[in-house]
Amino acid sequence: MKAKREGIGLHELKRQLAAGDLAPLYFVVGEEAPLRDDAVVAIRAAILGPDDANVGVFNSDVVYGDETEAAEILTLCGNLPMFATRRLVVVKEVGALVAREAERLLPYLEAPVETTCLVLTGGKVDGRVKFFQALKQAAVSVDCAPLDARALPAWAQDQAGALGLRLDEAARELLIEASGGDLGVLCREMEKLAAYVAPNTRVTAADVAAVQGADTGGSVHDLIDALHRRDRVGSLRFLGKVLDAGEPPLKVLGFLAACWRNMWRARQFSEEMLRDFELFRETDSRLKGGGGGRRKERLAMERLVMNLCRGAGRATPSRPFASAR
Repeated sequence: MKAKREGIGLHELKRQLAAGDLAPLYFVVGEEAPLRDDAVVAIRAAILGPDDANVGVFNSDVVYGDETEAAEILTLCGNLPMFATRRLVVVKEVGALVAREAERLLPYLEAPVETTCLVLTGGKVDGRVKFFQALKQAAVSVDCAPLDARALPAWAQDQAGALGLRLDEAARELLIEASGGDLGVLCREMEKLAAYVAPNTRVTAADVAAVQGADTGGSVHDLIDALHRRDRVGSLRFLGKVLDAGEPPLKVLGFLAACWRNMWRARQFSEEMLRDFELFRETDSRLKGGGGGRRKERLAMERLVMNLCRGAGRATPSRPFASAR
């Protein structure tokens, strides 16, 4: 039997954000990473607005629970927004925050900064810890637990729409059946479909069957394509697939840096590229610093990808080839 859901769901979150009902604290928690990513993207769009590409660099920060401390989080939250009315601070893997550091954030929960939206997100937290008990009371809690079977069709249809896919009912049912209800698998299959079908054509069950089992979305080239489109969710997903396939993080980093150097040689140098090269240097130092094992290395690469995608608007899916039908 499924556990009772706590907090609001993703649909209700988006409804509240669209109505302009913005909170200073959000607690995005649950096992489904695609739902957490979607929630954070929606909150970011609502907080930073349509001018994200310009103001996001100055008004958003992402830190990780096992790498940060309360003082850094409080400093980021205390910074005033620049050229905007609000700023966004995201703490990922908040469950990894050291207990004593988490307790130092308790006073902030009672009096958050009005011009800052603090989002704390993670897959699992210890509900017995005083900080998380207080957080559930003070923040808008967004439940990202696995969806039940009745909610999957609507979620799949929404994700397909965001990728520019027009799924017929049979195609949608086959996608859900093939994924076994795993949202990560479902997202990857739809991304492959977005690359397979021609734009603005109806997707059928035959199209779904044609791409099943074909791994067209897990290479470093797919990661680079998503980074160029500043697709945060897609970039993180492709990065995960590349690392899960066994590619060493340093090798992936070297490939990205080489790609950026080639772009630099091919076009006029920009301040944005200067920032990107500094991000590569910082990530290289983190990876070579040792300690923390594969999880620490993965978090370093995820941080790099998030920072490279700063200022992103809505992602535009790529379609390198089309179906012959």
